Amino acid sequence: MFRFSEHRLQACEGETGLKSATFYDLAHRRRSTRLFKDKSVSPEIIRRIVSAAIEAPSSCNRQLWHCVVVTEPAVKMRMNKFSSAEQSYLYDAPVLLAVFYDCSLENHNPCKTPFITAGMAIYAMLLAAEEEGLGAIYLGGIRNPAGIAKALNAPPWLTNVGVICLGHKADDPPCPPRRPVDEILSYEECDSKPAHFHADIRPHLWTLRQLADFRDKLIWYKGIHIDGLTLHADPDARFSEKYRYLTGRIGMLCAQYEKPSVLDILSLNGALILQMLNTCSDDIGTLYAYELTPGTLEYMNAYFKTLIRPENLQGIVNEDPDTLRIPLPDSSVDLITCYERLEHFDDPAPLLREIYRVLKPGGKVLAVVSNRFYPHLYRYKRMKKRKYALGRNWNRGPERKYNPREIEACFRATGFTIDGMTGLQPVERKILGVIEQLCKKFKRYNRADALAARSERMYTNRTVSRYLCSSLAYEISRQ
Repeated sequence: MFRFSEHRLQACEGETGLKSATFYDLAHRRRSTRLFKDKSVSPEIIRRIVSAAIEAPSSCNRQLWHCVVVTEPAVKMRMNKFSSAEQSYLYDAPVLLAVFYDCSLENHNPCKTPFITAGMAIYAMLLAAEEEGLGAIYLGGIRNPAGIAKALNAPPWLTNVGVICLGHKADDPPCPPRRPVDEILSYEECDSKPAHFHADIRPHLWTLRQLADFRDKLIWYKGIHIDGLTLHADPDARFSEKYRYLTGRIGMLCAQYEKPSVLDILSLNGALILQMLNTCSDDIGTLYAYELTPGTLEYMNAYFKTLIRPENLQGIVNEDPDTLRIPLPDSSVDLITCYERLEHFDDPAPLLREIYRVLKPGGKVLAVVSNRFYPHLYRYKRMKKRKYALGRNWNRGPERKYNPREIEACFRATGFTIDGMTGLQPVERKILGVIEQLCKKFKRYNRADALAARSERMYTNRTVSRYLCSSLAYEISRQ
């Protein structure tokens, strides 16, 4: 049995039923758990896990860690309120370990040793949780760590460095792809390999290889809840009015064919595919999921196994890492969906040409693009200051937003005929949302509910103002 310390961490085989493992086995099988059972964790196990932290090295051996165990729902709510963490597993996990460190003695250390020290202790606890047969995840994406300190009445000399969510696992996520050692290892000096990613949102700076690598690593971090809501990375609800509209339109388009072959472009986590399988699987012949890397499709298949076992789903991978090429014969697909994926490319023409090539004459495409004219205030602010870092878009990668005239010209230049366009998320809905929040702030709840109901009714918009909607859903066809 792997032990951090013989006298502090005792064998727990009788309690968890685990077999002995080497350190490398333990490190290999550890996963970030986002789904937890509604089952308590004994104080003895919590103490053993925290005992692993005190075995970690610390700067100058000061050992200035402090952990706060939180199990009460009211305290969790207070933590979320003050910190804006807004992660579902902060509530779902039976135990939270808020990790603090006294940074006052080394506040100006250039190597940030207090945070490195705290990080080593956190990793030790994550490994200990795995050894105990539990699931855990380090929650570092907290907008306001000082809010955690405020919620837990921490003294001013303690700095919050994150929260560990801990509990019994309710899922078994597959092993994510790891970079090979030779890719991250060099001797005597750093090698001259190009950067994996860009911290810049503008797509013209990204190569296809970088985009593929970014998406391949992102999906494994993301995770998906069993109720269809994505965890942590993407705020869109999979059963939102927007998705209901899309799947409804897809179902109507499928009804125009006899067992059509359908292709989804750059499916990523397969959210739209899952909706199609749930709503119109019997009406579809073959459903293709096209991705840039096999790892993304592997994750999708592992996820679907927990929810649905599609027999007509077939994953296909881009053939050339430097060139977009859908591995399907010419004129082989009846219907294609492309949900906000053209935005990854500064020039959408290569992908549109591939879509046109594999689409049958008379086939249709449902393409959703982000509208440049919509008041994406965060984006306008960045453009004004010329700060193009991914920032808020770290979970999407590079993207550009198109004005309607520009993207429509791209469709026509490729050879498509535009059959119709529907605006989704009109600007009026954003305005009503702001007013709704103000009503709630001043405790006018009846008025806020009325505004929310009105907002839902205008989720899709077919009037002139559709050109001011957040997303534009185009139905295009090959004649």
